[in-house]
Amino acid sequence: MRKLTSIALIVLLSVTAAAAADFQRSARGGGLGFSYFLLADDPSGALYNPSAVGFTKGWQTQMMYESASNYGYSYTDEQPYYGQFGAAFYRPGLGSFALNTVQSGSMADQTNISTINHAVLSYGREFSPVLAAGGSVKYLKESAFGERSAFDLDIAGTFKASNGFIAAAAIENISRAQLSPEYLGVTEYLPRRSRIGAGYTFASNQYEGAVLAAGQVEESGISEKQTTSLVSLGSEWWFMQQKAFTVGFRGGYTFGKAVQGDVKADYTSPSAGLSLNYRVGFNDLRLDYSWQAYPFETLDGSTQSNHYISLSFGWGGVPSYGRKQSQEVAVQKQTPKPAPKPVEVAVVEKPTPVVETPKVEPKAPVAETPQVELKAPVVDKDTDFDKSNYKVYNVEMEVNDISAMDLKRIVFYVRPQQVLKTTSWKLYIFKAKIKTWSQEEADRWALSVIEGKGVPPINIVWNGMGADGQYLPKGKYYYLLTAVDLKGDNYATAWYNFKL
Repeated sequence: MRKLTSIALIVLLSVTAAAAADFQRSARGGGLGFSYFLLADDPSGALYNPSAVGFTKGWQTQMMYESASNYGYSYTDEQPYYGQFGAAFYRPGLGSFALNTVQSGSMADQTNISTINHAVLSYGREFSPVLAAGGSVKYLKESAFGERSAFDLDIAGTFKASNGFIAAAAIENISRAQLSPEYLGVTEYLPRRSRIGAGYTFASNQYEGAVLAAGQVEESGISEKQTTSLVSLGSEWWFMQQKAFTVGFRGGYTFGKAVQGDVKADYTSPSAGLSLNYRVGFNDLRLDYSWQAYPFETLDGSTQSNHYISLSFGWGGVPSYGRKQSQEVAVQKQTPKPAPKPVEVAVVEKPTPVVETPKVEPKAPVAETPQVELKAPVVDKDTDFDKSNYKVYNVEMEVNDISAMDLKRIVFYVRPQQVLKTTSWKLYIFKAKIKTWSQEEADRWALSVIEGKGVPPINIVWNGMGADGQYLPKGKYYYLLTAVDLKGDNYATAWYNFKL
């Protein structure tokens, strides 16, 4: 009787393999449970919540491998696996994109597990500093037990308040697409999953964490539609924010039932994980590992487990969560400047020039000037660079404030429009433009200077502080980027301004 039950279960699993494989997961999600969809801030996160990618900046790549349990088949030599490769990138003015390719199957020569391939293209856009929305287009193809395929869509929205509160909602497989053609005379549909959740993030100079709770309702089944529900609780914490190495720990617990074929299976299981993040120049290299009890009732009642491991690399603009937020990526000058001599500096404000005498005492409050749109900086070209032999540095720039609570994090996005091999660069931040450019005047009046070697990174991060280590007051500020090439020639961009 036990053998017949086992054989029946194998046949059932092969029929429903596509639906089972569509249960998206990742190394971080494996450690948190599906409550990870509230964060979802790496390429695989787009599989859970495509809107969350709208908050990410920069470029990332990710590879993951999951060594899955053998489903409790003591008389077979199954070697199930799940692999993922993904990439995410941000384009100013357009939004964020993610592309994930996923494969699941078995490495055994003789197997009862189908091979499933996914291709998922996701898009997310930040409509305000607290709100993002997005969606995914996905294609699934099954082989090994007949060839079946399906197209479907995911949609999601995420809210992130400045006080750390987060909330999200997502619907996976909106249309419950049919797997076509039928296999063994069975009509099967992808499961529709509706998720909603909320959480809270904590941040300081030494640690950063999140407490998450989410619920899911799933519509699935073969002979008839069945509805089941799951609840996932998770928490993730990162430490040593000031170090090159950042360590993260996570844990979760999922309870409830989901459908395997026409059988409601107990998915109640714990999970845990560990991450190591290492900053390499302007980039981040992160290793994630997670353990998860396999969410299925095995024949002998034993608890099987899955092991996930992934490697992620981000170019400068990896998500702020889990990173050193209190430091700027580039090395910022912190040497106090001497009090400036009274020098009149011409400030050109269209339509007519205005002359003012700025008092650049580092700790003195600065009067706020008219506000401008943060994400649409105005280009000004009034400074005379010719006398200092500065050539035009053709760079497209944009600035965004992604500060969290009491931590400032201002990101300057740099998109060179010309090929220029530079040996060093500097980003200057001023309260007012200086009419005639010279290195002496720039150093005297600059409120903050961020500099580095080689080619400017895609993203330059500033902590909002002046040279005296104090946060600058709200108001309108000006910035420009200079560089020196291999020949020793000096270059400077046009003036830009932004609101702090």
